[in-house]
Amino acid sequence: MNSPGYRLSRLITRSIRRYLVGAEQRWVFERPSQDWSPPHIERTSLYLHVPFCRHFCPYCPYTKVHYRESLVEPFTVAAIAEVDWWADAVGPAEITSVYIGGGTPTLVLDSVARVLMRVRERFRLTGDICTETNPADVDVETVQRLHDMGVELVSLGVESFQPQNLAVIGRDYKPFVAERALTLLAESNFASVNADIMFALPHQTAADVTADLSRAAQLGADQLTTYPLFTFPYTTVGKYLRLKAVRMPNLRIRQAHYRAISGWCAEHGFERVSVWGFKHGTVPRYSSVTRDGYIGVGPGAGSHLSDGFVLNTFDLNSWIHTTCNGRTAIALRMPFAGEMSGWWWLYWRFYDTRIPLDDLDVALGNDAPKARQWLKIVEQAGFAVKNGRHLELTESGAFWLHLAQNYFALNYVNTLWTQARREPWPQAVAI
Repeated sequence: MNSPGYRLSRLITRSIRRYLVGAEQRWVFERPSQDWSPPHIERTSLYLHVPFCRHFCPYCPYTKVHYRESLVEPFTVAAIAEVDWWADAVGPAEITSVYIGGGTPTLVLDSVARVLMRVRERFRLTGDICTETNPADVDVETVQRLHDMGVELVSLGVESFQPQNLAVIGRDYKPFVAERALTLLAESNFASVNADIMFALPHQTAADVTADLSRAAQLGADQLTTYPLFTFPYTTVGKYLRLKAVRMPNLRIRQAHYRAISGWCAEHGFERVSVWGFKHGTVPRYSSVTRDGYIGVGPGAGSHLSDGFVLNTFDLNSWIHTTCNGRTAIALRMPFAGEMSGWWWLYWRFYDTRIPLDDLDVALGNDAPKARQWLKIVEQAGFAVKNGRHLELTESGAFWLHLAQNYFALNYVNTLWTQARREPWPQAVAI
C-alpha cells in the first residue's frame, strides 16, 4: 500500500476531489458527536444487511458471520429495534425501495419477514422489495416465502455456470444447482430476475463469459449484472481474506471481456442500464446500489443521508447489544460540506451511464458550471454522447469508469472497511 503507484494514485485522487468538491470537504469518517441526530426525511430507500453465511466465498468482502441458529433471534430483535430507532429519528418517511443483501438472506427468511413487517408498520413502504438469493437455497418453499414477503425483484448469485470458474472463486456447488435455481425463479412470476455473472477470472476466456450470459438468458434471467473480481484481493481487505491464488484481472483481458459482454448484450436485446448491468425489455430495473438516499439496518450497513454518510459498527455482538439498548449502532460519520451531496449524485448518474443535463443546476447549485466543464471534457474524449437532454456513456466510457471505480472508489471502501473490521468503534478513518 506504500508503493509509488499507490502514492501517485492517492495524490491524483486528492487533487481531483479538492478541485471538484472544495477544500472544506473533509474526507474523514469519525465518531458522531453526542448532539448529532439524523435529519428529517420525507422519502428514502432502506437497506437490510443479513450477515449470515454457511460458507464464506473467498472473494466476498462484505460483513458476514457463520450461520448459527442461536444468533438469528438476537439479530432479528436488534434489526427491529434499529428500524424503530430510525423511524423515531427521521419520521415516518416514504420508503421507495427496500434492498436485502448479505450475507445470505435466504438462510433466515422468517427473520427478514419480521423485519419487513416492522418497516411497513413504522414507514410508508411504496416501492419494490429486492433481495439477493443463493443458488443452493432456492427451492419451491423459498419462492413462496419471498412472494409472501412481497419481494418483486430477485437476484441470483450465479457467478458462472462452469465448474472450473466456480472452483476458482470458492463456490462449492455444481453448475446444475444454479441452473435449477434460476429456472425456478424465472418461472415464479417475479417482476424481474437478475443473474450475477463474473468475468476476467483466472484462465477464463471471453467466450466463457458470453456462454454464461447466454445460458442465464436461456434459463429466464431478464437482467444481467456482470462484474470482475473486484480489486479487494490486492488491498488489505484481500490480505485479510487471505486470497493468494486470485489476483487483480489483467487490464487487456478485462477490456476484452467487457467488450464481449457489451457486444453480446447489444446483439441479444439487453440494454445497458448501468456500468455493470443490462436488462431485457420493459421489466423494472434491478440495481443494488444506485439510490439517491437510503438508511441502513444491520451490522456494517451504511446510510446515505442529506447531511452525510454514516456507517454502523461491523461487529455483530456490538451491534446487537447497542441497538437492543435503544442506542444507535452508528460507529462512523462523514459530514457533507459545500456541494458534496450534488457531486455524489453526479457520481451515481455516471454509474447509471446516463446523466440528465437539466438536473445539474438543482443537484449541484454553484458547482453546476464546473460539472458542465467536466462533462464537456468527457464528451470530447469520446466517453459519452448527447442523446436529447441526456449525456450517455459510450462502451469505452463505461469501461474506463468501471476501471477508475476499481482503482479509486474501491480503495476508499477498502480503507474504511479494513479499519471497521479491526475494531467495533474506530475513532477516525481518513479515506
